[in-house]
Amino acid sequence: MTSPLADLSYPSLAYDLVRYREDALDETLWQFVATSLEADDINAVRRQLDDDDLALLTTFARRRIVKAHRDHDVALLVQAFDTYAFLPTLAAGELVVWCNAGLFFGRDLGLDLEALLERFAAVALAPTVEQMTIAVASLDRLVSLDQCRLIETNTAHGVGLLNTVAVRETPAAMDDPIIGSTTTVASSMSEFTASYSPASHVANVAAALADAFENEEGHATTELRHDQLLAATFDLVTPGSLVPSRACVSFHVDSEVGPSFTVALADIDPALAGYRAEELADMADDLVDQAALAVGNLVALLTVVPDFDDMFGDDVWDESDEDEGDDDPLAVYLDLVRGVLESAN
Repeated sequence: MTSPLADLSYPSLAYDLVRYREDALDETLWQFVATSLEADDINAVRRQLDDDDLALLTTFARRRIVKAHRDHDVALLVQAFDTYAFLPTLAAGELVVWCNAGLFFGRDLGLDLEALLERFAAVALAPTVEQMTIAVASLDRLVSLDQCRLIETNTAHGVGLLNTVAVRETPAAMDDPIIGSTTTVASSMSEFTASYSPASHVANVAAALADAFENEEGHATTELRHDQLLAATFDLVTPGSLVPSRACVSFHVDSEVGPSFTVALADIDPALAGYRAEELADMADDLVDQAALAVGNLVALLTVVPDFDDMFGDDVWDESDEDEGDDDPLAVYLDLVRGVLESAN
């Protein structure tokens, strides 16, 4: 059976909901959803959807929620929930984060939630209707966007949203009400729990930094993600595998003129991390295939992405080649990074 959306895909940066960009595919996907909802046998259309189609439609629903928030447009929220109703299943993480955020924004925009739920129930499958009914009934418990594991950002691209995560490792944040998981699914507290106090400032600076790389010829960036700092990145031995930060955002840079690399930007509280931002930057910068610097409490870390094709390919490794490589290939970017961070401060 041929997928109805087989030839459609978003460009990489369409997945970045901090640096939100308009994309013509949004309207194409909405027309597909609207037409499918009018089909005589909606379930027959659902059965044609493969995993890529489901991911594409889920991304569309998220993008509609962000645009509805940006434009204060209730109609766009209805389109997002129509899309969720059309999907054969609704993942728990999607419900906790994006559906709840859509309801949160809808309440502020005066959306008729009772009518929305009635419209949803007319299309969605029974398990999904039950999930949405509970979400609507529980809406009064949502008093801030943080509870949806989202933070609002405001960059050169306008208002955006960043999905936050938390990492279970230390007991320091067991009482933090803004706790999620690396899969954004709500879960019970455990003995080993660490979270961030999400700071939109870090995301805003990270967006400016990603844009600066995007403007460099031969460079392209991926979406911004909430992240964490690995202790191994700084050659540290800690009780856990992470260096705690107040917030950390990362993205990937694909380079045509050198190695590709990841960029992580973190807000460091010395009392929390055990080190000042400058100390962490110095430790990371001393390691091969990394470059780092600190400005105030912000530390920026650039790390080369290993090329596994070279590592495990058929080519015979020549030990003499080892000395020919540049062990600091990312240092050329530090002036660019420093300029962005100093401008942000």
